[in-house]
Amino acid sequence: MKDKKNNIKVGFTTGDMNGVGPEILLKSFRNTELLSICTPVIYGPLKNLNYTLTHLGFEMSFNKISSAEKSKEGKINLVDSFNDAPEITFGVLNKEVGYAAFESIKMGVKDLKEGKIDVLVTPPINKEAIHSDDFPFMGHTDYIDSEINGNSTMMMVSENLRVALLTEHIPVAKVTDLITPELVQNKVNALNETLIRDFQIERPKIAILSIDPHVGDGGVIAENDKKLIVPGIKKMQDSGVLVYGPFSADSFFGSAEYKKYDLIIAAYHDQGLIPFKTLSFGMGVNYTSGLEKIRTSPDHGTAYSIAGKGVASIDSFLCSIYLAIDIFRPVSYTHLRAHETKANLVCRLLLE
Repeated sequence: MKDKKNNIKVGFTTGDMNGVGPEILLKSFRNTELLSICTPVIYGPLKNLNYTLTHLGFEMSFNKISSAEKSKEGKINLVDSFNDAPEITFGVLNKEVGYAAFESIKMGVKDLKEGKIDVLVTPPINKEAIHSDDFPFMGHTDYIDSEINGNSTMMMVSENLRVALLTEHIPVAKVTDLITPELVQNKVNALNETLIRDFQIERPKIAILSIDPHVGDGGVIAENDKKLIVPGIKKMQDSGVLVYGPFSADSFFGSAEYKKYDLIIAAYHDQGLIPFKTLSFGMGVNYTSGLEKIRTSPDHGTAYSIAGKGVASIDSFLCSIYLAIDIFRPVSYTHLRAHETKANLVCRLLLE
């Protein structure tokens, strides 16, 4: 860990520059108080960032450097190795802009891996724009997992709710093909460790949602939960992990049952992300758990429909910055509720 007197070095990719990524990044650093708690290192083309600034109608100066190692505290540092950056056309899907997003990610992940930055915060990408022979991944998480040792899982985090997934960006038709009792055990074990290590929860309570409606209604609908979920839960319970379920997903959030747990694990993407974004949208953070390094991202996409209009909210992005800092350098606050991290408190107070 860094000396607490030194700012944490936070790397930032640009995301898809035709979306809201550069806007939320630049607007966040209009609050110069951020520079008192972190040293930003942006990986992106100066030309495009200046274009976005002009379009948004405010100014910002950058400390252009050749390497993150040359960054200076109190400055907005910029690593620009883009020889021919594509033109920005807000709200338009462009494969060249997608490739530039990949270049930014590649530089940031490399420096994160080599310890030249402490944490990485990534604005949103457009998966269609970035997808190529060089980037055959489903998104940030899969690429980062391929580059940095670990067994990553996407964890969505807000002040009062954490949601993780057994399966992530896959078709619903393949969900039951991929879920096994062993997968359940591995996910629960890894996420339990994350809650203890990164969120300082001594004895986490974890809930798992069912695959089928009403947990299969005793086999009337199906027996997927009985065969795939229950054995994994029992194994983890036998090892001392406080994991419960499977719970029927249709009433779990509406009845506020989720408030009893430190983490909810959903069987598939929309089962977990729809309630999370309904309850927390605009204040949530996508945390890549299970890696040797720390990476966070806002809970929204490129938002092409509002790109370039200056109306994109920075709330989720700010929470992403604070959560990354908090996990990297935890500080004990005795007045916090058991389920609330320092990052959530700071972010909540900042936005009130």
